Amino acid sequence: MKKILAIDTTCCNDCGSCIDICPAVFRKNPETGLVEIIEMDSYPEYPILEAINLCPRDCISWEEK
Repeated sequence: MKKILAIDTTCCNDCGSCIDICPAVFRKNPETGLVEIIEMDSYPEYPILEAINLCPRDCISWEEK
């Protein structure tokens, strides 16, 4: 199984902590105003773990596909 990084935008309160911690992975979509994940072949493990742990709403997770 492959792990896919996911963000639940329905519970995101737009605090921006994920963008501050890991701007190479997270960004705000200028058209929708929502935080999104930048598609990459591989993701930096430590900054993403930090973003997951610091997300006040637990919106960021790894999903198995």
